[in-house]
Amino acid sequence: MKNTPFSPQITQWLAHSKKALQNTNSFSNEEVQTIQAEIEKREALAIELQSANSSKNAAAFEGSYNIIGLNQDEGQGRYFGFLHISKVSEIRVNAEWVINGEQVQQGSGFYHGDTLIINFSYEGEEENAGKTYKGVVVYKLINDSILTGFWSEKHGNDEFLGFEEGRKLKASETIWEQAKMN
Repeated sequence: MKNTPFSPQITQWLAHSKKALQNTNSFSNEEVQTIQAEIEKREALAIELQSANSSKNAAAFEGSYNIIGLNQDEGQGRYFGFLHISKVSEIRVNAEWVINGEQVQQGSGFYHGDTLIINFSYEGEEENAGKTYKGVVVYKLINDSILTGFWSEKHGNDEFLGFEEGRKLKASETIWEQAKMN
């Protein structure tokens, strides 16, 4: 294996991902362990990609991702979850997020080159029930396994952007594969 440094994009992706492990006082031990395990997978993927010939194929956006994100607020609250992107035409996609195991968000958008833009929405919960939140996320495909993005939503703090880092799941990690095994 080559002993070369990570590309600047992968270095930034890892750094943003690791921010999820800062100030985890409000997380359960199980949540911290889940995030730590995901960070280890991301570090292993970065090492694997050092010696791989990975392409930037826009069609490669399609699939399921483990995501780690920072919210659009001063505290940069952390979240984690899953994102599934499905191609619906040559340039159009649909997306669905499951955040922290409970909140579902949906969106649609398009891609050009290595950039994916998705308009998303979700329904508010608890005291915000009945309120629809809308926003836009812009992802860049670093390679066939990694995407990095930033986002903003209408009711977010305009002084900040949210950030999201994704690692494409291997087929064996998806719920569909797990369901087949049972």
